[in-house]
Amino acid sequence: MSSAVAEQKKPLTRFGEIELLKAIAILGLPAVHVMEEAIEGGFASEGLISFGSAIIGLCAFGPSVFMICMGFGIGGGRTKPDGIFRNGVQFLLIGALLNIFRWFIPGIIQSIVIDKSIFDDLEFCLQSDIYYFVGIFYIFLSFMRHLKIKTPGLIMISILMLTANMLLTPITNHFITNPIVASLLGNIVYVNETSCFPLLSWAIFPSVGILLGEVLKKTNEEERENFMKRTMDFSAVLFISFIVFLWIYDINLEKALVSPINDYITDLPNVVLLLSLALFLISITYYLCKKIGASKFMEFMLRISTFIIPFYLLQWIIIAWLFYLLEIFRAEEGCFGVILYIISVTVITAICIYLTIKKGMKTMKGLLKITSIGGKKKKKKKKKTNKEEKTA
Repeated sequence: MSSAVAEQKKPLTRFGEIELLKAIAILGLPAVHVMEEAIEGGFASEGLISFGSAIIGLCAFGPSVFMICMGFGIGGGRTKPDGIFRNGVQFLLIGALLNIFRWFIPGIIQSIVIDKSIFDDLEFCLQSDIYYFVGIFYIFLSFMRHLKIKTPGLIMISILMLTANMLLTPITNHFITNPIVASLLGNIVYVNETSCFPLLSWAIFPSVGILLGEVLKKTNEEERENFMKRTMDFSAVLFISFIVFLWIYDINLEKALVSPINDYITDLPNVVLLLSLALFLISITYYLCKKIGASKFMEFMLRISTFIIPFYLLQWIIIAWLFYLLEIFRAEEGCFGVILYIISVTVITAICIYLTIKKGMKTMKGLLKITSIGGKKKKKKKKKTNKEEKTA
């Protein structure tokens, strides 16, 4: 009887905290993106705008946690540089496919119906976004692995890249004025407000995640708990020290999360603040998972975490089409209030959860098949050779 109870309480996965955080980050995206699009499109009411600053603040914190978790998945794995490179190209293709359905197709419809230029929509398709970042980071990582650079070296290079981005930002912001060039270059270095996830400034987060993965995947449960306790203490002390620093110099915490010279994360203080918050959250979630690791809630969140890609793509397509339709039907400025926002977020999240759980596996297989490059044919040949060797 006692063994049966122990079996029931056993966590569903060893690193449940990482999967849980990924699921929470992805489930929060509709709330952030609906708010973002309503404000940028000019549809948000004054009440929604005043309500929205805290939600928009998640645009910085959510991706940093997600990217650390992404790096954790890579860390400790035996993937070869060529495989990492192929993954990078695959993510770039997924990002391009998303932009075709998110911006380009509705942009064409909009240009036909209300005679609006499609140039902005083409520009949107090239702008820095999280899947472009993931793809570029994988390609960058494949070169690091080819050069035999270990993870501590990768982190040092990421810090140097962050520093380079800080130095280059005033130059790129002043001299890069062509919108197409700015959109393309913004995937590497910060140029303007469309440079959401430049490689130089964001590479530090998955790099730290890779280090965490390499360390934790080699530990037993006791060692892992000790590591998480030390991480929690260290990150808490670092964060509190930072808060005291901000208070002494009368710096607003919300402003501190975003670089003072642009709209996103490009400064070392911002990164230190977000890393300390993220590491504290990961360690707290570890202890939470020890309590709920075998619960129905955890089982549900693990299913969401498994199908992050289809959820992400679907919620963005629905949100983008919603605001294109508002534009096409000439909706009034400020028509999107708090109540409409809450209803929209609830409905979109529910639709995405339902379709992701029901069709997630099928969508993933189809998407990965469309965007895969090389690799599989070689594997088949290798299997055939092994079979021939056994016969011989």
